[in-house]
Amino acid sequence: MADSEISRTLPAITRRNKYAHDGAPKNLPYRIDRRNLLPVAGQLLSARIGELDGRRESGPTPVRELWPRWYAYHHHCIRSGRLRKRLASDMLHAAGNLPISEFESVGDDGAVAIRSLAAIHRIARLNVVAGQSELNERRKRWKDADQRLGYSAVAALEQELAEQTGVLGRVLLIAPVSSVIEVAAKLHCLIVTHDPDLKLEDAPWPQLRTLLKDLIRINGARDDQYLLVSARN
Repeated sequence: MADSEISRTLPAITRRNKYAHDGAPKNLPYRIDRRNLLPVAGQLLSARIGELDGRRESGPTPVRELWPRWYAYHHHCIRSGRLRKRLASDMLHAAGNLPISEFESVGDDGAVAIRSLAAIHRIARLNVVAGQSELNERRKRWKDADQRLGYSAVAALEQELAEQTGVLGRVLLIAPVSSVIEVAAKLHCLIVTHDPDLKLEDAPWPQLRTLLKDLIRINGARDDQYLLVSARN
C-alpha cells in the first residue's frame, strides 16, 4: 500500500538511511523540555528500534519497520522546505516583487493560475498602472528564473514528500506493536504530525508530551547515570 506508492516515486529509504539518526546519544540530556524533546526522542528511538528483532511473521508491517521510514521522509520534507524558502527570496526579486504564490502555477500556454481574490485585485491594478505588456514581461522573468533556480521543482518535491510522510504516518498509527519502544514511536509520530512546535496547550497535548518524556526515560534507562527531568509540559 504505502510502500508501493513510495517506491514508484522516490528512492527507497531503509532503516539505516543516512538521514536517520544513528545510535542513541552518548549522554542523554539532564533536562528534557520543549526545545529538545522531539530531537532527543528521535535519536533514542532510532537506536532502540534498530536493536529490535527484525524477524516477523506475515501480516501488517510493524511499527519498528515503519517508523524509521516515516522519520527519514519527515527529515527529507523539512530539508526541501528549507531549500524552497531560500529560493523564495530570489524568485520574488526575479518576479519584480510580485508574490510567488501569484505566479506559482504557469501552464504551457503561459497562463498564470491566480490563487486568491486579493491576488486578482493586485493583478488588475498592475494591468491598469503598468499595462499588460509589463505583466507579461514579469511572467517571462518568473518562468526564466524558475528554470534557472528550480523553485517549482523543489516546491513540488516538498509537496510530494509531505504527502508520502502523511501516508506513512497514518499507516504507522494503526500498525501493530510488540514493545514499549514502538508505542513511544507512535506517540512521537503523533506529536510531530500535529504539534511539531510543542505549543498546543489544550488537553491532551501537554499530557501527551509528558507521556513521551516518560517513555524516553523508561527506554533510556540503560544510561541511568543521567537523570531525565521534565521542565515543563
